[in-house]
Amino acid sequence: MINTEVKIFTDLKDLGSFLKKNRELQNIKIEEVSKLLLIKIDILYKFEKGEANIEQHSHLKGFLNSYIKFLKLENVCILKFSEAKKVSSLEKSNLQLESTEFKKNKYSSIIILLSLIAISFVYLLSNKKAYLNLYLIGQHLN
Repeated sequence: MINTEVKIFTDLKDLGSFLKKNRELQNIKIEEVSKLLLIKIDILYKFEKGEANIEQHSHLKGFLNSYIKFLKLENVCILKFSEAKKVSSLEKSNLQLESTEFKKNKYSSIIILLSLIAISFVYLLSNKKAYLNLYLIGQHLN
């Protein structure tokens, strides 16, 4: 029988052994989980061993949540191990919300657009003979 007491997990290894124990208690083979959830077996094994690196690969967190829901443990498992690490990594980052360089170069997109138009005119003028020939061919077809 599955323990329905709410558990807070701060470590992936503890969660993994809990998931494996509950999967075995429900008499579900890992191959069945893999086929039904379309998750590779080696990823499920990594979850159960606590070796999956869900912080660097965000899609693995979705797979882990699907696995927890499949085992009907979403109301039992509370995951707290990724939140603390995310906050600390954001504090250390040098993320800037406003760039002072952008304010200095606010007309750069207009300059790029005008440059592209100028290049197009130069191209058209240099290939004037080709376009003239196409025009004449079109006139003969009419």
